[in-house]
Amino acid sequence: MLFAGLPLTAQESRKAEFVPPLNPPLILSGNFGELRANHFHRGLDFKTQGLTGLPVYSIADGYISKICVSLGSGYMLHVRHNNGYTSIYRHMMGFVNYITAYTENYQYEHEQDEVSIDLPSDKFPVKAGQQIGWSGNEGYSFGPHLHMDLLNTETGDVVDPLQFYVNVIKDTKAPVAQAVMLFPQRGKGVVNGKQTNVSFPLSKKSVLEAWGEIGAGIKAFDFMDGVYNHYGVHSVALCVDGKLIASSHMDYFSDNENGYVNSSTYLGYMKCFRDPGNKLRVLRTDDKNGIITIDEERDYKFLFILKDVYGNTSKCTFTVRGRKQAIPKWDTGDKRIIRWDELNILQEPGVKLTIPRGMVYQDEPVNFKVMDVPGAVSSDCQLHSVALPLHAPCELQIGIRNMVTPDTNKYYIAQKRGKGYRSLGGKFINGFVCADIKELGTYAVKVDTIHPVVAPVGKSFWGKTGIVSFSIYDKQTGIKSYKGKIDGKFALFHLRMMNSRLSCRLDSRKVQKGIRHTIELLVTDNCGNSTLYRDTFIW
Repeated sequence: MLFAGLPLTAQESRKAEFVPPLNPPLILSGNFGELRANHFHRGLDFKTQGLTGLPVYSIADGYISKICVSLGSGYMLHVRHNNGYTSIYRHMMGFVNYITAYTENYQYEHEQDEVSIDLPSDKFPVKAGQQIGWSGNEGYSFGPHLHMDLLNTETGDVVDPLQFYVNVIKDTKAPVAQAVMLFPQRGKGVVNGKQTNVSFPLSKKSVLEAWGEIGAGIKAFDFMDGVYNHYGVHSVALCVDGKLIASSHMDYFSDNENGYVNSSTYLGYMKCFRDPGNKLRVLRTDDKNGIITIDEERDYKFLFILKDVYGNTSKCTFTVRGRKQAIPKWDTGDKRIIRWDELNILQEPGVKLTIPRGMVYQDEPVNFKVMDVPGAVSSDCQLHSVALPLHAPCELQIGIRNMVTPDTNKYYIAQKRGKGYRSLGGKFINGFVCADIKELGTYAVKVDTIHPVVAPVGKSFWGKTGIVSFSIYDKQTGIKSYKGKIDGKFALFHLRMMNSRLSCRLDSRKVQKGIRHTIELLVTDNCGNSTLYRDTFIW
């Protein structure tokens, strides 16, 4: 009954049928909407038993609308279906022959490895169950698997594909709750006499005392039959004294909603209340945004209800005891306040950060200061003492104090991480370096004049295997581009980002066999430093 009154989305109301993208059995290593670093998981991860090279099939009739080869997703296909959905297949090791031939012709014509090719509807039509590629481990992948997204073609929302495979993938296990966290609202509530978040395991039957306004969240995982993996929970509802306070149903979201994971969760806890700047549609709350008011000295009965796509349900209860106690005012000291619903500018001599409205989810006090570092290219600019995610990239400008090189292309903005720095790139404009940042932290301008490292791998075996391989690496700003030539003609090299291995599989249609060949490989980093490797080999 808790969910009966909630409106159906367009995705939920549309009926469609899909065949599996892999041969059975279908086993998931990741589900839709799982909590990931700064984003929700967009699709399903299908296990491939630790293997690569399994056939990948179109899940419905339609046509291939886009071909992509990218560092992050490897070999990727978009298939636009006749039923209103679009499926996307990532981390493949390659395509079937006719798609491979078309892609390679395009790559050779444009002399680049990474490509994104939009296609008309009559170029490559496909039927449900028709093979389109081979599963792999390409791109940003930690093991062989197939990632599949499903989009509402009209709206662009990603939707949960699992709803269409409940008869193919078995699941009789309900989600399992591990712990609960209470969130006293700043200056408005306390838990156990404090305004800090309080977590406790559900195995512990203690009663917490609270007063004023609080939010609640839960840490829980889902499980499936026959595997040890744990997954994200599809649906969460919170009731207090029998009244529905908040619920979330991870059925769909848009790309511009992905950042709301940083507001909807905290340290792995799913928050059943809404920060004022959180516009995530699948989170539904009462007229108080899910905030519970504890204003009577009595026991308040909390109930969490967890569901998966199959309807498997678990419940957990706990008690919060209302006890009247002082609520201290929210004291921000001398910190700057970033307002969630206003344009904010953090500015001091040598630094300026522009934060548009809606980039944080509630008013945030920050430790903003500019620190002089003797002999450095710029000051260290502390925008906040801890990492604070922003909903979308915001422009940061840092002035150069020490021009160690006249080449302005060599300067970049870097974020301090522990004892080191991570490059964010940037552009030099009138004495400042400008770059978009995704979180508050500490930043500085650095300079990169060091050339990338290019080293041949297994050169003595190139002639036997027909595969020319290099290890390429750039310590500071990363690799921007690479281009290889064999006998003075473009050669197609592909980079595997997880091990920085750049390889070219020799093709006798393009490279003559049985002779000595010259090879040139030019690798450039994001500050324009280049390394040119020249050598010969016999194949």
